[in-house]
Amino acid sequence: MRRKISAAKNKMIDAETFAKKASGYFESRTAQVYSLYEERLRQCGAFDFDDLIYRSVRLLGGHKDIRDKYRRRFKYILVDEYQDTNHTQYQLLKLLVGEHNNICVVGDEDQSIYGWRGADITNILNFEKDFPGAKIIKMEQNYRSTEIILQAASAVIANNVSRKGKTLWTEVKSGEPLRLFLTDSAADEASTVIANMESNLERTPLSETVILYRTNAQSRPFEESLRRRNIPYQIIGGISFYQRKEIKDLMAYLKLIANTKDDISYQRIINYPRRGIGATSIEKLAQFARKAGKSLYEASLIVDQCDELGSRPKKLIGQFTEIIEKFLILKTELDISELTQRLVDDLRLLEQLISEDPLVGQGRVENVEEFISGAKEFTANSQDPCLDNFLAEISLYTDLDQYRDIDEKLTLMTLHSAKGLEFDSVYLVGLEEGLFPLARAMENPNELEEERRLFYVGATRARKYLQLSMATVRNRFGEMESIPSRFIKELPPGLVETVDQRSHHRREYESLRSVGSMLGGDKAEKTHDEGVHYEYEPEEAVRVGRIVQHKTFGRGKVMKVDGSGEGLRLEIYFTGVGLKKIMAKYAKLKIVG
Repeated sequence: MRRKISAAKNKMIDAETFAKKASGYFESRTAQVYSLYEERLRQCGAFDFDDLIYRSVRLLGGHKDIRDKYRRRFKYILVDEYQDTNHTQYQLLKLLVGEHNNICVVGDEDQSIYGWRGADITNILNFEKDFPGAKIIKMEQNYRSTEIILQAASAVIANNVSRKGKTLWTEVKSGEPLRLFLTDSAADEASTVIANMESNLERTPLSETVILYRTNAQSRPFEESLRRRNIPYQIIGGISFYQRKEIKDLMAYLKLIANTKDDISYQRIINYPRRGIGATSIEKLAQFARKAGKSLYEASLIVDQCDELGSRPKKLIGQFTEIIEKFLILKTELDISELTQRLVDDLRLLEQLISEDPLVGQGRVENVEEFISGAKEFTANSQDPCLDNFLAEISLYTDLDQYRDIDEKLTLMTLHSAKGLEFDSVYLVGLEEGLFPLARAMENPNELEEERRLFYVGATRARKYLQLSMATVRNRFGEMESIPSRFIKELPPGLVETVDQRSHHRREYESLRSVGSMLGGDKAEKTHDEGVHYEYEPEEAVRVGRIVQHKTFGRGKVMKVDGSGEGLRLEIYFTGVGLKKIMAKYAKLKIVG
């Protein structure tokens, strides 16, 4: 709701107008909250952050005398990063500039990457129309990157339609070749990148090296590889993978299943997802446990003997205890990844994360998926893949987060966080369709162009060396064959040096379609999914928890099934796309798990 209200203010939509246009339950409820929120702000004599410009625009727009006063005061207006301005900021500028037209803006439409938070690229594209007589000065000399890096970035961004166009040039001729590494898996990609980075340390220190990825969930294999090699690093604009809330919550369940005396983990998860067990009830249970000399879990087994608790808290605590008891049995029957997946499914954790915040929840779901992928890797590679050893290894990783504060660190960050920064060496990873560009962007031409601008921003962070990489197989709701990103296909053919580091078996499979065709031929649109496929059979095949393949959205998990026959409706969470509500009869789904 907060995001909706903020977005409304950034489009100059007040509470009354929002209520008139509201459709559906969520928007109607948001309209009520918006109105109440505005009333509370008035009572407090307060503005929120969005009001600072929203109210200024309304004031200047409605009062000519005030508008003229500030136009006389601000005779010359300068704006930086104009490509990132939103609608209200644009309106404010128009009101302040007036007839004198003394405005100077600096911006690059090819670096407009914040559309998802309200930035409007048309502001810079329409600048000459909005301010007649404007003089355009193209600053095309680049003082940062080598000629090869600029050629690569320029070739990709040239595929966008919404741009003015420019020809970048540099006096830094030639440079190191652009390399594309093909690897088997996400773990292999991480190992390859870190090994290449280590081999370049004599020329490029850690502090001048960055690994850029599209989503925060991609950091896990890189963090693990760095920790194994004892290489210090920092994550900018985010937190370490195993310190993220959703991962710590999931870890707490596994810790309690591994050790029922772990009271800290018990307290973290007894009411997550929410079960209606309040802090007072938890404290009474803790007092009961202390008096009895038992752990919280042991006390919950005899919670009926706790006179301080009412019947409802006893019942709810008993239900939680039954969940843990069930997984204590499953621990002996399932491997770690299966146990974790079952835990996520039974607790409906993905649905919980999405319901808490649909936008942020998508990233958190991806983190949970990545955690399960890590559990699969551990199961496959460990000599003794038991739960205790898995938790011990992760504990070692998290302990290493406390390493001494030193200047010489490798940097990891998302592409959005890299805006405005520069490094000698840039490793741009995860160049696969559905990941970069994101699957949801492929539905919308404007979003796809923003993904391409994001590639341009990432590539031009590099001063001397740019390396690209992709994994042939990536775990997203199970193993899935990856298609190389279209941005690879858009690179000039003679500019990229391809290094194939995949296994012999994988190379044999790919020999049926050469690397060239894999990067752009007709067969590049096909995927290879493990397991048995079934054409969709509505009533029999699709149920909650099934993994399905959709032609456009890729692989997803069925979250909800509603209706029957011709009216069967599904809610499916697709990796990189989010939650989609679709009619089953039109979906042409394949069951893959």
